Amino acid sequence: MALKYCPSCGNKLEPDASFCDACGNQLYQATVEEVSIPTYEQTTYTRPAIKQESVVYADFGTRIVAFIIDLIIIGIIGAIFSWIIFMPIYGPFSIFNPFGGGWYISYLLDWLIGFLYHWGLEAYNNGQTVGKMALNLRTVDENTLDNASSKNYAINNIFKGSPFLIIDLIVGVLKNSEDPKRRFRLMQNVSETVVIKTK
Repeated sequence: MALKYCPSCGNKLEPDASFCDACGNQLYQATVEEVSIPTYEQTTYTRPAIKQESVVYADFGTRIVAFIIDLIIIGIIGAIFSWIIFMPIYGPFSIFNPFGGGWYISYLLDWLIGFLYHWGLEAYNNGQTVGKMALNLRTVDENTLDNASSKNYAINNIFKGSPFLIIDLIVGVLKNSEDPKRRFRLMQNVSETVVIKTK
């Protein structure tokens, strides 16, 4: 900012004067130097990666027990939804005629519930369904051993809750008979996921 009056004699100054016309006093305008403030990159916390040599891949028996726990939960959810949606339309379910009265449509609902249950929990719950949490298991990316992408979790679980799961299992066991990562289903190969023990 330019001085309006000479600090020595009080004479009115011209704008941007470098000296006073009355007394000859040399005028200095204080300037503020730009100060560069160092910026620091934002640090983000990342979970330490699991070392490949320390990972323990889940065995078949443990995974079956986790899957049975999940099946019980899915069965309860599916039965409730089927009862609410289809009972008023088609009447009571009969074990002597399981496909009568349109109840076969509920099988599609059961598959959808099974897929959404497995995909949703694994994608948004650190790779764990309720059964996997109970047995300390996680479904993870086979390369990073961290959470897989939502898309890969969807591919991995596309046949869960459907009759195609049997084919997925049989083909997977034949293909992966000597697999050190203990993959038992073909869709694990396609989705590049593995199941590991967390403790």
